[in-house]
Amino acid sequence: MSVYFPLLFVLMAFFFLYVGIKVITSNKPLLMSSKVFFVFMLVAISPQFITSIERLSSSENAGLVFYIMPLMFLALLGFFWVQMRGVIAIGIFDDSFRDALHYSLNENKIKFEEQLSIIKLIEIDAQIQVAIQSWVGTGQLKLKESNDKRLLTKLVGGVNDYYESNSVKVNNTTSIFYIVMGVFMLIFSVSSFYLLFH
Repeated sequence: MSVYFPLLFVLMAFFFLYVGIKVITSNKPLLMSSKVFFVFMLVAISPQFITSIERLSSSENAGLVFYIMPLMFLALLGFFWVQMRGVIAIGIFDDSFRDALHYSLNENKIKFEEQLSIIKLIEIDAQIQVAIQSWVGTGQLKLKESNDKRLLTKLVGGVNDYYESNSVKVNNTTSIFYIVMGVFMLIFSVSSFYLLFH
């Protein structure tokens, strides 16, 4: 575990730095599958899960708490698996993101009706759930009541086309935070490896 922790922080640092630097250097919002963030979360909490399993296997008279901890992590992962569906957008403002989504729907010839946080796809009998945290520049798209797995991919493609062909203002709040966190994690990892091997 003394080696695993620094390696874990290196992996997390590169993820943070990749996302933050890509948004800032491209000057375009970034859309990623929510499952990427689920995997990232899985990796992030894996040390606590491994530690709980080790304590459980090494203790002859394991108390109830030793059994609850691994089950709690599994329940937490199950909750996030259900919650983290769709696509995460980073670097967005609500107005330009709305314009990009409307552009994509029109380009794909999908008739829609917009309501608060929901876009009804009339002819497909499906819904897009939209959640935007404009102050930090993030958002999420979820496709509901549809079995067409390619539909969300097509819509994301249209949103990306809009961002590529139009000059839009990018919210770098989350990107800057990611870069700062990535640098801190790299410093922690290098320091940990130095102390480990000296």
